[in-house]
Amino acid sequence: MSRLLAASSLALMLVFSGCKVDPTSPEYWEKTLGRARRAQDQVRVIEALRSSGTLNASFLPFLHEQLASDKKPEVKAAVARALGDVKNVASVEPLGKAVDLGATDSAGNLMNKALASALGEIGDPRTVPELMKLLKARDNYTRIEAVDALGRLRAKEAVEPLIQITLDETAEPFLNKKAIEALGRIGDARAVPVLMRMLTKERRGVSFYVESSFSLFQMGQPAADALLAVLEGKDEELSRWVKQNGINPASYSFKAAEILGDLRERRAEGALVQQLAFKHEDPRIQAGVRARAADALARMRSTAAVKPLAALVSEPDAGLRRQYTHALARLGGRDALPALEKAAGQGDWYAREAAIDALTMLGDAREQPALEKLAAAEPAKAAAECAELGGEGCEDPAALGKKRAEMISRYGQRLEAAKTCGADPACWAKRLEDADKGVVARAALEVGRGGAAAHLGALLSRMTEKDPDTRMALILGAEWLVEDKKEAAAQARASLPTLEKQLSEEKSRTEYVRANEDLRRLVARLQRQKT
Repeated sequence: MSRLLAASSLALMLVFSGCKVDPTSPEYWEKTLGRARRAQDQVRVIEALRSSGTLNASFLPFLHEQLASDKKPEVKAAVARALGDVKNVASVEPLGKAVDLGATDSAGNLMNKALASALGEIGDPRTVPELMKLLKARDNYTRIEAVDALGRLRAKEAVEPLIQITLDETAEPFLNKKAIEALGRIGDARAVPVLMRMLTKERRGVSFYVESSFSLFQMGQPAADALLAVLEGKDEELSRWVKQNGINPASYSFKAAEILGDLRERRAEGALVQQLAFKHEDPRIQAGVRARAADALARMRSTAAVKPLAALVSEPDAGLRRQYTHALARLGGRDALPALEKAAGQGDWYAREAAIDALTMLGDAREQPALEKLAAAEPAKAAAECAELGGEGCEDPAALGKKRAEMISRYGQRLEAAKTCGADPACWAKRLEDADKGVVARAALEVGRGGAAAHLGALLSRMTEKDPDTRMALILGAEWLVEDKKEAAAQARASLPTLEKQLSEEKSRTEYVRANEDLRRLVARLQRQKT
């Protein structure tokens, strides 16, 4: 029989059975299922029930009986999906009894996966023992479903088994990652030492840093305590493990700084300021540690970091200079402006532009003459740079110099906005709609620093901003308001469904990875407050 003929036969079956029994009743669907002989037809009946809009708790006795009596794993899987739709705790025992940990074929594995998913959908602590059993399934996809469900349930009973999966060298890396994520959701301090090790763990070319760092962020205070000890060189046990495994200790300075910045851990401020002067024989490692310290200090709005950062903005490497100048731009204030103005005239174009960027994120009309002077000097600088170094655009140095001068002038739009708005957050909130992305980025930070909870909505409404750097500024401004004002935090919690949906929809958008890591942390912070 063809698929089309089988489907037509099933449709006729539904019509004729409906002549005698209410089509919204369990009896109707039980009779319809009884008339279907082949497994695929039975699955179609159950899937039709799921999409019929009639499925409710009154169907549970019928579904539980079917789950217990049917021998075909495909049908059991379909029944499990239906029970997952109903989400009734009465289904926990029947679902648990249907588990077959000895399954080795694909149908049996898919059944176990459906059972794990249904238990997770029920979302009740009473599902935990059954989900724990499924952690021992042979099929990785089943185990992943169980791991995810235990994480969502914040099941502390699962911490030790999840730690074992995290450390299992024979498991697929994806399963290790899922276990790490579940430990973060559960938030039990017992997992902190393991997560600390996983920050630098790599296997089969796969890094576990992203998952481990986010899970430590979710842990909050216990993770902050451990990370601070690492930053201060006081975790002797981890130091021994690092040495035994041939890991560069500086990698923990780098990673601890980043997470402590995300956590806004003020106790780390002194150690992070010291790391701005970190020295290492490998210049790449030295630069990395200093850059992450700068970023962390900027996130926690450390006034103590302004002076040492200002002393670093003459750094000749353009990429590293941008890290320092970007940190100063987020810190706010005018103290770093003299150093930035000087740096704006030094180094290659990319280094100069980094300083100009920060200069216009902090300055106002008073810096306009300096910016005009920089624009006027740029054609000659571009010509000299082309003569010495060459590079893109140097086939026409005059055109290149003119283009760069125009770019410098466009940065001046921020200074014009600052002249108009000053320290008025309401004025800056209006500039969030500006056509110039640079003005929007500055406005986002000014609104965040302004402390007016009433303007949080203006920031949240722009979270789908397409330019990643501008989006990061919007997220940071919103985070600062949420941290400073209870009213803003309450308003942001009300927007959680929208933010969660955005994260889900943009999961595969690589251009937003960095920005949405920040957004994910904002969402996690709000979720933690909600619970």
